[in-house]
Amino acid sequence: MTGLWSKLRLVLLVAVGAGYLILDYMASSSSQPPVYAVLIGAIPLTTGVVAACWNSSFRWPAMLLCLGGLVAIALNFDRLLTHAAWLYFFQYVGIMIGLGIMFGSTLGSHEGALCSRIARTAVAEPLDAHYLHYTWKVTLAWTLYFAASALVSLLLFAFAPLAWWALFASLLTPVSLGLMFGGEYLIRLRALPGQPHFSIAQTIRAYRQYTQSRDAAE
Repeated sequence: MTGLWSKLRLVLLVAVGAGYLILDYMASSSSQPPVYAVLIGAIPLTTGVVAACWNSSFRWPAMLLCLGGLVAIALNFDRLLTHAAWLYFFQYVGIMIGLGIMFGSTLGSHEGALCSRIARTAVAEPLDAHYLHYTWKVTLAWTLYFAASALVSLLLFAFAPLAWWALFASLLTPVSLGLMFGGEYLIRLRALPGQPHFSIAQTIRAYRQYTQSRDAAE
C-alpha cells in the first residue's frame, strides 16, 4: 500500500508540475494572458518574497511593506496583466542570479563549496580531497549554468519574439535542469569509481537537511 501511495504521489507531483509549466508558458508568452495563469504563475515569486520578509530581522515592518506591495498590485492588476511577461522575466532572472550567487559565493575552497557541503550531508563517511575537488567543480558547473541561463534569458527577452523566451524559460529550463542533475550523476559514477554515491532524490534531501542545519545554527 505504501509503494502504491508513493507512485500515486509521484504521478500527482508530475501532473501538477506539468500543469504549472503549461500555465507559466501561457501567461508569459501572451500580451493578454488569462487571469488565472498569471495568479498561479506568480506563486513562486510571491512565496519567496513573503518568506524572505518573514525570516528577516525586521519581520513585522517587512511584512507590512510586503502587504502594502500586494495591495498595490491588486489595485493595479489590469496593468499587471498587460505587462505579465515582465513579471515572469524578472522572476526568472532573479531566481537564476540568486542561485548563481549562492553557489558561486562558496567557491573559495574545495571543502566550503556548496556541493561539497551537500555531499558531506548525504554521505556518512569522510570524503577525501579528490572527492571534494570533484564536488567543487560541480559547484562551479552549477554557477556557470545559472549565469548562462540568466544571460540567455536576457538576450531572448530583449531580441527574440516573446514566445521564444517563454519557451526557453517555461519548458526548456526544466529539461536542462533534469539533464544537469542526470548528467552529473552519470559523470560522478565514472569520475569517482569505488566512492560512495547518492541519487538525485538523496541530493535534494541532503540539501534540505543542510539548509535546515544551517538555519538552526544561525
